[in-house]
Amino acid sequence: TLSMSSTCSKEDDLSGSSSSSTNISTSQVPSAVMSAFNSRYPTASGQIEWEKEDGNTYKVKFFIGSQRWQALFAASGVFISEKAI
Repeated sequence: TLSMSSTCSKEDDLSGSSSSSTNISTSQVPSAVMSAFNSRYPTASGQIEWEKEDGNTYKVKFFIGSQRWQALFAASGVFISEKAI
């Protein structure tokens, strides 16, 4: 069902972002990804933005203090990478 929802959600990508990712709401993030994010970044704050990328990858942008970060997770909740942005 994830591949079907990502195919359908491409129509909702009117934000002008690249065609390889789609902004999604927190409720669309798999629970394994949300749990991994909350465990790894318990002090994340500010505007937390989620994107579903091609395949089964989820990108999240958030703040820790005044520093903006970006992290990638697999749909299974496995952490892939992070960087300050």
